[in-house]
Amino acid sequence: MPTADDYADWIVKNQAKKGTPEFNTVAEAYREAKLQEDVTGGQYESVLGGTPDASTGRKFAQSMLKGVSNLGDIFIGAPENVKRLYQYATTENMPVPRAASPIQSTLIEKGYITPQAEFKSPAGRVAGFTTELMTSGGLNPFSMSRAVATKPLLPATREIGSQVGRTTLQGVVGGTTSETLSSLGIDSPVTQFLATGGAMTAAGLPFGGIRSTPSDIVNRGLRNVTPEQIRMAQALQNDSIRMGSPITGAEAIAQVTGNKSLVGTQRFLENAPQSQAVMGEFMANRPAGQAQAFRNVMPTISAEIPTSATPRNLQKAGERLIAGAEKSLTENIDPFYKQAGKVGVYPEPSVLANPRIQEAVDAVTKTAEYGVKDGSPNSIKTLIAAKKYLDDQYQTQTSAVSGLQKGAAGFTQQAKQELNDYLKQVSPEYAKGAKKYEIAQETQIQPLKEGPVGRIAEGETGTDILMPPKPMALYPTDIKRAADLLRRKDPAALPTWTRQNLEGIFNETTQNLVGGENQFGGPKFAATVVGNKQQRDNLRTLVTETSGMQAWQGFENFLDVMQAQGQRMPANSATAFNQMVAEELGGGKFSKMATPLKPSNVVNFLQEMQMGRNANLLAKMLVEPDSVKKLEELARTGPKSAKAQTLVNSIVGGYISQKPEIVEEEK
Repeated sequence: MPTADDYADWIVKNQAKKGTPEFNTVAEAYREAKLQEDVTGGQYESVLGGTPDASTGRKFAQSMLKGVSNLGDIFIGAPENVKRLYQYATTENMPVPRAASPIQSTLIEKGYITPQAEFKSPAGRVAGFTTELMTSGGLNPFSMSRAVATKPLLPATREIGSQVGRTTLQGVVGGTTSETLSSLGIDSPVTQFLATGGAMTAAGLPFGGIRSTPSDIVNRGLRNVTPEQIRMAQALQNDSIRMGSPITGAEAIAQVTGNKSLVGTQRFLENAPQSQAVMGEFMANRPAGQAQAFRNVMPTISAEIPTSATPRNLQKAGERLIAGAEKSLTENIDPFYKQAGKVGVYPEPSVLANPRIQEAVDAVTKTAEYGVKDGSPNSIKTLIAAKKYLDDQYQTQTSAVSGLQKGAAGFTQQAKQELNDYLKQVSPEYAKGAKKYEIAQETQIQPLKEGPVGRIAEGETGTDILMPPKPMALYPTDIKRAADLLRRKDPAALPTWTRQNLEGIFNETTQNLVGGENQFGGPKFAATVVGNKQQRDNLRTLVTETSGMQAWQGFENFLDVMQAQGQRMPANSATAFNQMVAEELGGGKFSKMATPLKPSNVVNFLQEMQMGRNANLLAKMLVEPDSVKKLEELARTGPKSAKAQTLVNSIVGGYISQKPEIVEEEK
C-alpha cells in the first residue's frame, strides 16, 4: 500500500516533470501528503492511479527490487542524507526528515515500482517487509556461495538455513512490530525505528553467532603472540590432556608467553554465574588430575616403590663408599709402610716420652689387631702400628657424643702429629707413603667426607642433602659426582630416595584446604621443587644422573603443566579487570541500542542475556581440548563472518560433519 512518503516523492517528481514546482523541499511535499492522507484516508491509489492490483508474484518481485535499491540508496544517498540532517538540525519545528532514496525514486519514476504492486493487507505487508530485508543484506550471497563451494553438504546446508531462518524470523518480527505500532497510531519514525530494530535484533540473537566483544577480548589477549608461541602453547595443552590433568588455553598461552590477559578473563568466567558451571566442572577435576599425573610420572623416576628402609639404604651406600675409598688408600700406601717397617730404631725413640704415644705402643704390642703383637717398641713397624692406633682413637673420639671423649681428641691429634713427623724423619720410605696419604686425604677422602656422600654416610638423608629449597653451596657438579659414586654401591638407592622425597613434597603441598580440595596444589609443588633456576638445574641433574634423560623429560613436562595451572589467577583477584570484562561481555549491540532507556530493567535484562551468552561461549572455548587453536582462530577471524559462525558452531556442537578449513582473515 503506498504511503505518505511515496506520495511525497511522487508529488516532487511530477512537479519537476511539469516544470511547475509547488514545493521547495521534500518536507513541504510530505506535509501535503499527510493532508492528502487525512482527506483520502490513506488511499493514495486514487491520486497515484487506480489500476487493478498486480499479482502476488509481481508484489514479491517488487519487494525484492526495493530491498536491493534500499541497499544501494545507503551509499548513493549518503550526501543527501547529510544535507537533510543539517537542515533538520538548523530548522526549527521541521519534521524528522526521511532518508534519501535516489535509486528507488528513479525506479518509481520509471514505473518499475508502482502502487499497484504493493501489498495491501497487514500479512502481505509483513511478507513484503521480510522480502525486502532478505535482499537488502539479510542474506549474504557471497558467504552462502562460499559455503556451498567449500563445505560438506550438511554444514553448508546448516549455514544457509541459519541465515534464511534468522532473516525470516527477524523480518516477520520487525514487520509485525511495525504493523502493530501503526494500528495503535504510533507513526513516529524514531519510535518505529527503535522498536522495530530492537525487536529484530532480539529475534536474531539465537542465530547471531559470536559477537565482536569476545573476539576483541581474545584479540587483545593474543596481541604480539607469535605463531611459534601458539604452537608451543597448543603442544603444552596436548601434554596436559595426555597426563590426565588438562589446562585451559588461557593457562597454556600465559605459561609460554607470560601474557596473563586471558587468564584474567578466565578468572572472571569462573566467577560469573552464566559461565560458572562450565568452568567449575573443569576445575573440580583438577586435584584428582594432578594426583593422577604425578602417580603416572613417578615410576619413571624409580620403578621401586619407596619404603621406610629407603633412607637407611642410601646411608649404607654412602658408608660403603667412604669405607671403600679409605681401604683403597690404605692398600696403596701400605707397601711404603711395610718397606719402612723393616728398619729398627736404636736406641729408644725420643717420642716415647709422650705418654699418649707410649700408650699407643703398649696397646698395639699387646694385641694381634695391628700385626705387631710382642714386637719391639723401638722398631719403625711398631711405631707405624701405633700411628694407626692413634688414627683410630681420634676418629672414635671426634664422633663421640660425650664431651669428655671429644676433649681427649685434641691430645690424640697432637700425639699423632708428633709421631708422624718423627717417622718421616727417620724413614725415607715412610715419608714417601705419608706424602701420598696426605695428598689423597686432602684431594679425595676429605672432600668426599665433607660433601653430600660423606653427609649421607653420617645419616643425613633428608631432602636438604640433595634437594635443598634454597641451594647456595650445592651445584649440579656436586650432585653428578655423588650420584656417580653412590650408583657404584647401590644403583637403586638414590633413584628410590629421590622418588620418596618428591612424593613427600607432593603430598604436603597438595593436602586439602579448610574449604575443600586444593586446586593449586600442583603449582605449589612445582614452585617448591623448582622455584628458582638453581633448584631446577640441581633437580634436572639428580633425575638425569639417577634415572636417565627420558625420565627427566617426562617429569619436566609434568612440572610445566603444573606451572601452567599456576598461571590461573586466585579467587577475587583483579576486581577492576573483572568489572571491565563484565561490561564488555554485556555490551552487545542490542543493549547499546537500548541505552537511551536507562536506567530500566529492560536494559539490565538485555545486558545480562548478552553477557551470559558471551561468557558461556568463552568458557566453553577455554576448556576445549584444542582451545589454543580455537582462540587463535577467533582472534584473527572477522567477528561476523561465516568463519566465525563455523568456529562457534564447532564449539557448541552445531556441526557433526567435517569442519571447513579456516583461512586467514583481516582482524
